[in-house]
Amino acid sequence: MTSQPETTSQSSVTDRRPEEGAITDDRVERLQRRVGRPVPFLEPAFEYAGVDSLRNYARGIGDINPFYRNPDHARQSSWGAFTAHPTFMLYTGVSQEQALSADLLETGKGDPLAGVHAFYSGEDLEWFLPIEEGDRLAVKGGLGSVQVKPSRMGKSAVHETHESVYRNQHGALVGIRRHLLVRVERAAARSERKNLELDVPHAYTPAELEAIEAEYRAEHIQGAAKRYWEDVRPGEPLVPLIKGPYTVTAYICFAEGTGPRNSFHRAHSVAFKYRKEHPRAFPPNEFGIPDTVARVHWDKAMALRAGLPETYDFGGERVAWMSHAATNWMGDDAFLRRLQVRISAFCFVGDTIRIGGEVRDKRVAGGNAIAEVHLDARNQRDESIATALATVILPTRAGDGGTLPQDAAMAQSAFL
Repeated sequence: MTSQPETTSQSSVTDRRPEEGAITDDRVERLQRRVGRPVPFLEPAFEYAGVDSLRNYARGIGDINPFYRNPDHARQSSWGAFTAHPTFMLYTGVSQEQALSADLLETGKGDPLAGVHAFYSGEDLEWFLPIEEGDRLAVKGGLGSVQVKPSRMGKSAVHETHESVYRNQHGALVGIRRHLLVRVERAAARSERKNLELDVPHAYTPAELEAIEAEYRAEHIQGAAKRYWEDVRPGEPLVPLIKGPYTVTAYICFAEGTGPRNSFHRAHSVAFKYRKEHPRAFPPNEFGIPDTVARVHWDKAMALRAGLPETYDFGGERVAWMSHAATNWMGDDAFLRRLQVRISAFCFVGDTIRIGGEVRDKRVAGGNAIAEVHLDARNQRDESIATALATVILPTRAGDGGTLPQDAAMAQSAFL
């Protein structure tokens, strides 16, 4: 195949660094040719849904609900088993594909947009069965769509939606993940200077810290007390769930709970081998030592280099926090059917996040009694950093509506 000249779709950038890539028409075209073609996944953080991994995941996201921490408690629920926190699905699944297909190899090796910043921008998660202790999931997926859209950080941004389909060891459909990445050239992202004007980390007064502790003490967990569909009212507010003040320690706990979830968390020989294949992913630190670009989450110097005033959370944390808020509200015997999360801003070290919301709708559909809950995560500056819509299947007082989805046959994905 003859390569066409690469023309950049961004405005002229004079401060691009050696490790940084560009969005070009040719690279976007290569990316688009990958849509719908299955790709091999890295070995999962967790191959099996073991008791320890499920319990540690809940601990890592700061969830104290005994349903996700105490197997004996969970087995007393209507599920009769210790089940995973819903977003554990993002960190498990053995790849059904073991090698790149000939069609994919024609588009070249590696990421066509290597060195272009990827902003974790959202998740659309669907569940059809709970993940129970002992389950071993298989995953199949790849690029679901690629779109070029205008961006305030430059002339264009690339929106990549990655789809994954999860099945358990019995071949039953467990869930579908649609993960949105917004790709923007790093130099253009640095030009977005509004974040540099923020006063972070926030300096808390003793009174502010005491108020935060009071909110932790007031956390509401519905738990074993069933929340019946008949009792839910549209407009009903949720008791806010608090997270923070955010620290690098919290990020470490999340990393411990979710395992080696991407290509950039590697050590020693493993890091050396990957760095030789992907040198742009390891720009030198202030001491001249190659280190992962992912250190923006714990290394302030790297965050400043990226045009940000402070280190910040991993996007998956906020997805888990939204799920945490939904499961606290719905109780042990309900089922989180879908969670659509949009991430809109950073959670910097020092930020305190309050996740509030309200019931937006309730209905009966396909044999299920459903409530829709809108969630909004806001920091101490009253900025919304993420929103979500949780679709929950609730038990009924009449007992005539099951809490498992009745619409699995209608699931849609190019990778089913």
